[in-house]
Amino acid sequence: MTHPTTNRYRDLFPEKAVAGYLNGASRAPQLKAVAAAARHALWWREAHPGMPVDKFFGDVEDIKNLFARLINCPESGRIAMTSSASYGVATVAKNLPLRKGQNVIVVEAQFPSNYYSWDVLCKEKEAELRIVKRPAADAGGTWSDRVLAAIDEHTAAVAIAHLHWADGTLYDLAAIRRRTDEVDAWLIVDATQSLGAYPFDVQKIRPDALVAGGYKWLMGPYGCGYAYLGERMDGGKPIEENWINRAGSDDFRNLVNYRSDYRALAGRYSVGEHSNFIMAPMQVAALQQVVAISPEVVQAHCAGLWAGIAPQLQELDVALKKDRAHHLVGLALPDSIDADRFAREVEARGLMLSYRGDSVRVSPNVYNVAEEMSALTAALAAASK
Repeated sequence: MTHPTTNRYRDLFPEKAVAGYLNGASRAPQLKAVAAAARHALWWREAHPGMPVDKFFGDVEDIKNLFARLINCPESGRIAMTSSASYGVATVAKNLPLRKGQNVIVVEAQFPSNYYSWDVLCKEKEAELRIVKRPAADAGGTWSDRVLAAIDEHTAAVAIAHLHWADGTLYDLAAIRRRTDEVDAWLIVDATQSLGAYPFDVQKIRPDALVAGGYKWLMGPYGCGYAYLGERMDGGKPIEENWINRAGSDDFRNLVNYRSDYRALAGRYSVGEHSNFIMAPMQVAALQQVVAISPEVVQAHCAGLWAGIAPQLQELDVALKKDRAHHLVGLALPDSIDADRFAREVEARGLMLSYRGDSVRVSPNVYNVAEEMSALTAALAAASK
């Protein structure tokens, strides 16, 4: 691959971190601003042996406000700080009023973090975990149609991603929300592979809960996550009982006077030590940049990248799904392309992407340029039998 051109967004990252990197769905390359925030946090820690009270709360409020802005949530108090998507899912599972004989709906090959909690809960409650299979390529209807058909009067919840982590299939969350409303079921959305790169509006979709890991499209450090928790979660039971989630926790002098009441709304659900004095400034810097770029810009940029190689893909008989986003695309290789040779050709061209199930997962972002997509089609052509 020749030395790629640049764009205004590519310069936000070290060149060696983004050159040939078509794997944002695995982990985001580190923004320069995030690395700078980490270095400043380390310097501050070295220079200040004590921890002022405001350091426990200031960055956290900034993070919640930024995340709320990203999902068009008018109440930042509905945002909980988590350590991962699975922590958020487990929190919701603990509070779902599931009864014997009901069902929870997931889709086939869903990411494990949004599967295991439901599997355990359904077994405990003697409920059904209903798995909606992916439709065959020649079958009529969409995967969303199958999810809608699976919902019935016994459905307690639909736990689904905004788009499938392996092949990029988009689900019609608006239609699924309308159907869950009809049967009084919860809608729990794992947006780990969409938030930051694909628009989401909690006021339009109205999920009962939305969770996301923060180290992919949200550009944060590994080990951070977020959850939006709707009214059905008000007054629920958190996974852990930590000091900072209790009302009045900013009054250190009175922490010895135990309180039974929690901080408002989703404040009771945040993971312990979420004020992490190294990670929190990194999260602020990451979310500031994600909001500044905007998911709409990510989609438009990535759509242009795919449009640029559409003729070559057609010639190679590599089809793009219609019901998909542009930042995460699962390519199904035809029999005319040798998959093992393709993997070698990709590596030889300095590209990075992922293989998930039977899909070649290509996940570009605003830092990618046309030359990298051309290198992808060159690898496909070279692997053609």
